Amino acid sequence: MHRLPRLAGLWLALTLAACAAYQAQHAASDGSGGGHAEAALAVEKPSGQYCEMPVDRQTALLRGEVEHAKAELARQGRYDCCVAPACTECLMHHGECHCRDVVRKEGPCCGECTQAWIEGKGTVEGVNAWDLLERKKAMLKDTGKAPSR
Repeated sequence: MHRLPRLAGLWLALTLAACAAYQAQHAASDGSGGGHAEAALAVEKPSGQYCEMPVDRQTALLRGEVEHAKAELARQGRYDCCVAPACTECLMHHGECHCRDVVRKEGPCCGECTQAWIEGKGTVEGVNAWDLLERKKAMLKDTGKAPSR
């Protein structure tokens, strides 16, 4: 009976705490606000051939392209997610993922990773959801405030 409140508290703390780590991870390293994050926000209109496909085929093609992009970025050292299967949120919003590095220091980065850790899909050896919660609680206690979004 005591597990439900603890799990709810874990979920809430990880969700709230993930925002600061996510923002820190995706801030431009050179301070200019540029870099890969802006390029990832670009959207191209689909070609006529794509638009003529049935929606089920469009969806399958899109999923395949997303997986291909994540694999290619991983080969380049620009996609190293902390969960399996790897998140898509970082790809869609920032064009890369370094959640594995951040989770070792602070906690899950994006919302998709946070949820995956809660579901037991974390892949960083020596780290578990309870550890992440304890780190976030300590960080919140030290700063005296909740992370900003």
